[in-house]
Amino acid sequence: MEGARLSPTQVSRFEQIWVAQAVALIEQAGPLDDAQALARVQRSGQTLREQLRERAWLLGERLGLAAQLDRWRGAAWLLVLVVAAAVLALANGLLFAVLAEGRSINAASAFVSALGVHAVTLLLWLGSLLFARGSGGQALSLGRFLALLVLRLPLWRGPQAAPMLRAAQQLVARERLAPWVFGLASHLVWSLGFVFMLMGLLLGFAFREYRLTWETTILSPQWFAGFARATGALPGLLGVPVPGLDADAGQLAGAWPARDAAWWLLASVALYGLLPRALCAAWCGWVLRRAICRIDIDLREPYYQQLLARMQASERAQVIDAEPPEAARAGRRTLADGAFTPAHAVVGFELGGDLPWPIAGWMADADYSVGISGSIDERIQVQARLAALRPRSLLVACDAAASPDRGTARFLREAAASAQRCALLAVGAAQRDAALHRLGAQRWQEWMQGAGLADWAFFEHPADAASWLEEAR
Repeated sequence: MEGARLSPTQVSRFEQIWVAQAVALIEQAGPLDDAQALARVQRSGQTLREQLRERAWLLGERLGLAAQLDRWRGAAWLLVLVVAAAVLALANGLLFAVLAEGRSINAASAFVSALGVHAVTLLLWLGSLLFARGSGGQALSLGRFLALLVLRLPLWRGPQAAPMLRAAQQLVARERLAPWVFGLASHLVWSLGFVFMLMGLLLGFAFREYRLTWETTILSPQWFAGFARATGALPGLLGVPVPGLDADAGQLAGAWPARDAAWWLLASVALYGLLPRALCAAWCGWVLRRAICRIDIDLREPYYQQLLARMQASERAQVIDAEPPEAARAGRRTLADGAFTPAHAVVGFELGGDLPWPIAGWMADADYSVGISGSIDERIQVQARLAALRPRSLLVACDAAASPDRGTARFLREAAASAQRCALLAVGAAQRDAALHRLGAQRWQEWMQGAGLADWAFFEHPADAASWLEEAR
């Protein structure tokens, strides 16, 4: 519907990443005016990755990228028609190759006509999994041909189709998904083609009489006998009659009833044609499903590093509930150094819900270890416990992705009054993304300088904090 816009939460993450990749390609020619988009996403309270995806989606709506995506989404019925036509053409071609010789059919020729091209293309696809690089290993893929046919039709190509196509190709190449994407389409077409072919053979064998022969001019009876035994081995496990040829007597005629020959051919098409293609299609679908759940924008790219730096710079001046300078200078340590005990205390302060506590096993071994959500009652209890314990070392772990505020500064200064040496550990994003963790840690470190906590040690990794605690033992 013209004018109806979808928010980023109404589309899949893959579509957001697709649009983000297209926006990145467009911005290679120069940055876009994104002041409004940045202001909107920075007020959303989302993670940095989510903010980057939403920024790209908002710009994509303005540029017409989302509209192009809607065009292709609306043309999905065309893809169904193209695939159906390909399936019918494939099935009719295979069926014609098998039954076009009249009532007398050469068994070996029928087997090769039904399964020969399938076997060659399947081997080529399996080889592409080992040797393909990016998207170059599927130049002759049936799936690639169908996809490009639909995406490049002029009726559904808008002004922004080119960057969207390039973005899709880059995503597929970056994740090495070309054999799986185009292989899925090819395997589905082949699977449906074999289904229709089996239906055609069943109808043909049910209402017309065919006779499968082993006619040859130069091949020996032993060759046909071996061919019959090899191809009939797997159908024979399912109870299908296996050809019985008297190769020792040099005779090929009369040993195989027409009914048994028909079931052999049907079983061969099902087991050597339909079954491998269906299994490969399921395999491709499973790989793509996992890839789609994993795929995301690559924050290591210079393009996203620059965007993160811009977002970080715009947020750096924001200090939530900043206290007056005199409050920041007040209340450090009131006890003499000799009044502290050898104890070590570790406090997890307002950690995100996805962060476990304790963060590392050694934290639970401290003389006092507690994780709090930051409520007033919890803060009072922790301050009272620290005042009674008077630890030599106090380590406070905070979420690197969170924004420090006045309450955080007050808690840290009050806690520092009960400890001889203090340190802050910024945790959260290190396990998910090193770039995000580094940006969050820098924000905390700069905030501590202006909040009167410059004498605190600061760590970005739990291992460094553990070494700092061990120094005092």
